[in-house]
Amino acid sequence: MIQFKNFAVAFGERKVVQELTFSLSTNSITGIIGASGSGKTTFLRALCRMNDRINNFSVEGSVFIDGMDVYRPDTDVYALRRKVGMVFQKPCVFPKSIFDNAIFGVRDKLPKKERPDLVEKVLREVFLWEEVKDRLGEKATTLSQGQQQRLTLARTLAVGPKVLLMDEPTSSLDPKSTAAIERLAQSLKSRHTILWVTHQHDQAQSIADRVLVIENGQVTPLSTPIVPPEKSSSFTKILQGYPE
Repeated sequence: MIQFKNFAVAFGERKVVQELTFSLSTNSITGIIGASGSGKTTFLRALCRMNDRINNFSVEGSVFIDGMDVYRPDTDVYALRRKVGMVFQKPCVFPKSIFDNAIFGVRDKLPKKERPDLVEKVLREVFLWEEVKDRLGEKATTLSQGQQQRLTLARTLAVGPKVLLMDEPTSSLDPKSTAAIERLAQSLKSRHTILWVTHQHDQAQSIADRVLVIENGQVTPLSTPIVPPEKSSSFTKILQGYPE
């Protein structure tokens, strides 16, 4: 689904990612860890070209998503962002109804009579339908933070992306909401390819099929499990399939 060929990301003289050649398979979860400031968010944003307007930002090499060369001059950025959705650290809901938030990305392209079915579909996908089905006309800002994050994800899913970029999606949530988002990611990977940035090494290792570390501009497979010895065998499976 995602292929990097000598891909590099830089701000001025500072290389955030250096000459990455790697592939990420379809329908998988890739955890991305690294110290604060190591470039995890910049790396995600580069995949949907959200860094383009930042001064001194540049890329080298190529990254292909579902066969599309992301940085070709004639790439349709809007088409790319329909294919690659992003969920941020803090929930981002609009001051509109729950219904309007869920349908926001496709509102102008979907016949009015089809909108209720799509809203129900995506809210069910994020395990939110039963909680809000009787209050779809209420403002999204009345929801809890965990519910808002799931609504944000539902809005992203309504557009039909193949890739989901999740930038520390649980860092501001309580444990119950965190568990719900983690369970949700597992249910979505059968239909989506997911990249999940987190500061929590245990979380990355528990939810991801593979874990990558960003450090000093290098993106490498996690090679040293940061878990108690009695659990280390479970992570051997996570690391299987990495290129040497």
